[in-house]
Order: sequence, then C-alpha cells, then structure tokens
Amino acid sequence: MFFDRPEAGLEAMLLSLRFDHSTAPHNLPEFRELIRSAGYVPKVEQAITRHAPNPRTGLGTGKVAELREELDVHDLALVIIDCELTASQQRNLEMKLERRVLTRTELILTIFEQRAQTREGKLQVELALLRHAQTHVVGGWSHLDRQRGGVNMRGAGELQSSIDKGLIHRRIVNVESRLEKVVRHREQHRKRRHRNDVPTIALVGYTNAGKSTLFNALTESEVYADDRLFATLDPTTRRIDLPNLGTALIADTVGFIRDLPMSLVAAFKATLEEVSQADLLLHVIDASAADAGRMVTDVQDILLEISASEIPTINVLNKVDQGVHSNVTCMPGTRVSALDRTGFDELLMTLSTRLGGMTQLFEVHLPATAGKLRAWLYGLGAVREEHYGSDGTAKLCVKLNQSTLTRLRSSPGVALEPVASAT
Repeated sequence: MFFDRPEAGLEAMLLSLRFDHSTAPHNLPEFRELIRSAGYVPKVEQAITRHAPNPRTGLGTGKVAELREELDVHDLALVIIDCELTASQQRNLEMKLERRVLTRTELILTIFEQRAQTREGKLQVELALLRHAQTHVVGGWSHLDRQRGGVNMRGAGELQSSIDKGLIHRRIVNVESRLEKVVRHREQHRKRRHRNDVPTIALVGYTNAGKSTLFNALTESEVYADDRLFATLDPTTRRIDLPNLGTALIADTVGFIRDLPMSLVAAFKATLEEVSQADLLLHVIDASAADAGRMVTDVQDILLEISASEIPTINVLNKVDQGVHSNVTCMPGTRVSALDRTGFDELLMTLSTRLGGMTQLFEVHLPATAGKLRAWLYGLGAVREEHYGSDGTAKLCVKLNQSTLTRLRSSPGVALEPVASAT
C-alpha cells in the first residue's frame, strides 16, 4: 500500500460482507481456511449483509462504530474482509477503525507470495502485487500535501502519487518482459511435445481438492502437498506411462477458488497456458465436500475465462476414503483416493482410452485468405506436409487433437478430411 497504514498483528477479525447484488453467499468456513493458510489466526467473525456499499467505507457508520468497540474488547489490530473495497473505502475504514484492513485480494496475494518458489512463480506474484498496488496509489500520499500554490501548481502529495504511478508502471513493464521470456520458453517445449506426438494432461480443480496428492501418486513424485488452500502454486510437469498408449505428460497447476480476482488470473497467464494448451483436463473434485457442486461450477467459470472450457475433461472424484457426500453420488466421474491409491487402474484406462482417440491425421484445406490460421498450425508444430493449388489454396496434412479440431471446424472456409491410414 502507498499510504500510511496501522500496524497489524496475526490475530484477526473476519468480516464476510455481502450486498443485495452479490451472487455468492457467505462462506465463513472457506474464508477461515484462507486466513489460516496465510498464517493469520481468526479470533472473531461476523457475516454482514447490506443493501448497497457505503461509498466512504463500504459499511454503515453505526456498524463501523460497533466493530471498533468489539476490536477494542478483543484487543485485535487486524480486520480481514471477504470482499473488495476501493482504495478510498479501504483507507477510510482503516482511519475509522484505526486498524489494518486487508481485502480478499490482498489475502490471496499474501498466500501466493508465501507459496511461490520458482523464479517464474515469484515473477507472477510480483506482477499481481504491482497491478494491485497500481490501483491503490490514488490519494495515498495526501498526508504530504501541505502547500498549494497558484494556477497549474500541484501539491507535494499529488507529485509523489504521480512518481509512484510511474515507478510501478515501469516495474510492471519490466516484469511482463521477463515473464514473456518464460512464455516463449514454454511455447518451445509445447511445440516440441506436439511434434513428438506426446499428449499432455493438466490437473485442474478447486484449491485443496487433492490435485498435488493425486499428481504425486500417479507420477511417483514428491511435489509439495498439504491440507491447506493454495498449497501448490508453481506448475510441475512429469511423465506418466499409460496402458496401451505409452508416455504422456501430466501437469499439476494452481488451484482455483471462488471469486478469484481477474487481476490474479491475468498475472498467472503463463502458468494457466499449461491448462489452455493441454489435450485433456483432469478435473479433480473433492467427493467428500458438501458444496462440491458449487466448486465444480466455480472451476468451470474460470476455465471459460481462460478459453479452456472446450478442452475434453474427465471428472475425478477424489477423497472417497473420507466418504462420498450425498450431493456427489450422482455426479459422473472416476472415483479415486489419491491417499490410498484406490481407483487408479480405472483412471489410467480411462486416460488411455480418451487420449488414444484424440489425435488423428487430417487433410486440411485452407482458402488463400487463411494465412493466420496456417501460421497458427505451423506454430503448433502440427503440420506434416503442405501443397498449394493454382488458386492459392493450401492443402496441409496435419495431426490434430480435439481442441485444435474444434477451432478448425468453426473456422469459415476450412474443409477437413480424416486420413484413413492414421494411427
């Protein structure tokens, strides 16, 4: 933050704030787990529903006074609020309460900052922090603004604010440039895998659904896994041997969560490309969770946002050793326990069957105007042969997976013919 803020301790008051237009209900248990995952200690909690946010503090004047009294009684110096506030609302609320106030985005950023281990992960977290800070500079240094002169003269606070904006912007450009190198490096690896016909699988799911435990069990790896939200942040890829198919690659990725701020999704674009470019998704679902259906919907919403909703998906109902909740009994999917390694034979055969029929050689006819589409296919490393007609049309022999095939079929002027001899 770029304004003077009260000191904060580890013990906190939890506020779940919802308005009449809110689409998500109060979820204090998940909010509590988020706070514990960040290393804070929840001591007092409240669920507050208002008709609309107060423009100055988000909360009403009476509620702010009530909260201050309760904070004094419990001797708490930190308030964590399960919603987003504007920079001015957050600053005003801190001034009224004389306590540090953290929003949901700041809480998740705190967890991400603690979890990042690789150079890429640290860059992604830094970018998310900078983009969040960029929106909280305005008015932040008004305490420096003591003098105002004549026409076209600015106070010191305004000058400092402009300086900070410029510094943040330059740092963002620098971090984005370094992340772009990571993206290019990953793209080169993906092209090589495509040329070698190595199918890729990405694990997706709500945070703490057991993705990393399943990943370790399937690949005999030792990726860090813990019963905490966002225990895994950095993506990891390993080889896996599938029956009747051979080698495939499987990637463990960051977990999703309700109301994941789009600024965080944008900052983790390089990592999430492992999801959007995969041949097959394994959607890991906590079968023991009472709200598994809501978690599935939240994951599907984020997959739609990152253009991965059309990728073929297998549901994996995990944690069956803890019991299958009644809300999950009719949900389609393969039931496994990553902890007990049960259900793996069925899962591996399902993977082999789905992947085995997903890549095939096609003869693709492109019109002369489809230069970008042709460049895209070459960029994937999928083109085997190419011939041109006298009218400028192109005939390519291309090995396609399901997601690529879906895009081509929706492209105007493109004709597809399967090559019968393909294996």
